[in-house]
Amino acid sequence: MIRPSPRPPFPYCPWCTSTLSQDNPFRQVCSRCGFILYHSSSPCMGAIPLDSTGKVLLAQRAIEPFFGQWNIIGGFLNYQEDPLEGLVREVREETGVDCTVLDFITMTADIYGEDGQALMNTYFTVKLLSQEFTPQDDVRMLRWFSLDALPDALPFASDRKALAILRHKIQSHGLHSLVRCHHE
Repeated sequence: MIRPSPRPPFPYCPWCTSTLSQDNPFRQVCSRCGFILYHSSSPCMGAIPLDSTGKVLLAQRAIEPFFGQWNIIGGFLNYQEDPLEGLVREVREETGVDCTVLDFITMTADIYGEDGQALMNTYFTVKLLSQEFTPQDDVRMLRWFSLDALPDALPFASDRKALAILRHKIQSHGLHSLVRCHHE
């Protein structure tokens, strides 16, 4: 069970600065203008590049939380951004190359860091359109890993879950089952 961020509800309305209700930490109503501030998980996209042997490309983090540890390529969606366009954008931002979206893996909740905000992560496998990738943005290093020899330093529970589901899909249905294209 994912627990909500330990931060208290916000005291003031972001629109008119009046007080917000404090009785429900997930739905706060402004006492003056009626604005409702919903506290919900931030949408994130995770891309799992696959090579022809079933290895996955992971990114070593260059930022906190979990600086220097490994995670799946991806990040936060921008406001009103199409999720698959955001997935492709994140791959380009972190690797410098474009990709083709292949297959849905899972959607799962997580926390950004030990006491961070709540996340809703959606994972897809992708095919990189070039092997000339280089670490960009908030990535220190990119490296291919076998699903049977993943790094120990995978701090996000949602990443570990997505990789376990991917491993199971490949073992059950074969690598070829994950190469159909859904979005370019």
